Amino acid sequence: MKVFVKVFPTAGLCDQTQELEIAPEKGSLSELLTLLQERLDVNPDKIEELMFVHNGRAMDRREDVFFQDGDQFWLLPMLSGG
Repeated sequence: MKVFVKVFPTAGLCDQTQELEIAPEKGSLSELLTLLQERLDVNPDKIEELMFVHNGRAMDRREDVFFQDGDQFWLLPMLSGG
């Protein structure tokens, strides 16, 4: 299975948008995040500060999400309104 991951520029993580293909075996969110941390070589705390978008919808990271082949997962800087 392939999940298409897009990481938007975020201070301390990356300075350009990155597009990755990650192939988790089980397809769980925790597995995907672990593979992503290894691929980007970043501290897990840095990824936890980001907003997660799954197939175009913001997601609650406490959700028990399982990805399917071809899903899209985006990581964006946390947005705050004012």
